[in-house]
Amino acid sequence: MNSFEERRNQKISEILATIKVIYILLGMVAMMSSNKNIMDIANSSVSIYIIVILVLVVIYFAWIARSQQMDIKSINIKYIFEISLLLSIFIIVLMTSDLHKSPYKFICIFIIMIAAIQYGKKHSLIVAVLSAGIIIGIDLLGSFTQVMSDPALNISGVREIITYTKNMMTASFEADLVIISALLVTSYILGMYVDIEEEHSSELKNLVSIDELTGLFNHRYFQEQLSRAIESADEINCDVSLLFMDIDYFKHYNDTNGHQAGDLVLRKVGEILKNSVRDGDIVARYGGEEFAVILPCTNIHDAITVGERVRKAIQHTHFYGQENQPNRNITMSIGVSSYPSAAKSKHQLINTADDALYRAKSFNKNRVEIYHNILDETCTHMNIAEDTIKSLKKFISMINVKDRYTYGHTERVVIYSKWFSEYLDLNDEDKLNLRIAAYLHDIGKVEIPESVLNKKDKLADEEFEILKSHPTMGADLINNIEEFKPLIPLIKHHHERYDGRGYPSKLKGDEIPY
Repeated sequence: MNSFEERRNQKISEILATIKVIYILLGMVAMMSSNKNIMDIANSSVSIYIIVILVLVVIYFAWIARSQQMDIKSINIKYIFEISLLLSIFIIVLMTSDLHKSPYKFICIFIIMIAAIQYGKKHSLIVAVLSAGIIIGIDLLGSFTQVMSDPALNISGVREIITYTKNMMTASFEADLVIISALLVTSYILGMYVDIEEEHSSELKNLVSIDELTGLFNHRYFQEQLSRAIESADEINCDVSLLFMDIDYFKHYNDTNGHQAGDLVLRKVGEILKNSVRDGDIVARYGGEEFAVILPCTNIHDAITVGERVRKAIQHTHFYGQENQPNRNITMSIGVSSYPSAAKSKHQLINTADDALYRAKSFNKNRVEIYHNILDETCTHMNIAEDTIKSLKKFISMINVKDRYTYGHTERVVIYSKWFSEYLDLNDEDKLNLRIAAYLHDIGKVEIPESVLNKKDKLADEEFEILKSHPTMGADLINNIEEFKPLIPLIKHHHERYDGRGYPSKLKGDEIPY
């Protein structure tokens, strides 16, 4: 629930509380003013009713205080209790104020207002009918009581009792018919207005929560629901997984077939996603050709299953113009991450899922990749301080923000290094050192200006000299980490060439380490 809805509900709660308090106070005033012997109220039967209503009020407010912590499933019980209590007060007011002659029959309009504001037309009509029934019942009781207590009437049998009661009730009912009609009309109109307002509010909520093109939830709603899913996961101690998805070669498709055809693909992909996920999963268009799925209470393995189902559904669906794609098909790359196993916050969960997606895009596309941190994986075998690892991660993250290509390139170099180390049959220590060096080999780029890293045109001589300094900068960054001392030559000289035309030291042949 966003802040606007919270403020709106808070204001409605304040209005309802005000109406309820006014209603209860009016009921008290009505009973007090109807007692002719107010100064000697202790000797009056009214005192009993006042004590009863005070007890009911105490119970009511105690219930309200408790209901703030109640589960939403108990809302029906709360509603029945609340309306029953308010109607009971109404009955007591009528019984203590001359029954069928009571001038306070109108106060049930407050109960109708409460029902309408809280629950709409249907419930307000039900309360109006119940109130009308109470008024008619009080008319019957009052007429019967008056007939039985009037000494002027010479009643000799049951038939005469019924006749007198009927005649007296008819007179009361004719007067009350106007009140009952007003209650029913008011409940209908007020309830209908509340329903219309709720429908309008719901439509506005959809407008700001739904992506118009695909019919999926939009980025704003995704952010709200992900926060809520993480909060819920913390409460019930479960995982939340996240799928980040991107249509492969979508720019090529738009350039070849036009943006209108691209919109049709986005709409069709949205339909496939909705049909491929489970009930309770939240599908959103994250932006452009990127989509996201929130998987509440789902571990990483089940998330992979959902991701594969989505990927296969896209792959096996025919799209117009797919034969002109580089891979002759419309496919989707998917990144998967999970909270709290792979990420410790909402921000990290989004970043790690995005990193996993980037891995999937970097390795042949049309695949599902899970997030795993190579630095964590490799450093578990080394006695490296946690603070040191965190510092290195920050450097890598800074590079990733400045230059996404470097991040993907680093991931690929790590994998290639693993393959080569296995092919060369290196010992375990050299394999580990090679993988860590591969992960850190471009760490010096953190000192390189973003304008140089991301320049699309050919670098000027001065800019190229700046870029060529990153191996030396990287070696300097890890120079004070004792466990990484063996890696310094690999990081410093990873741009040397066999013919001696590399940098920074122009080493050649066997002079190059490793």
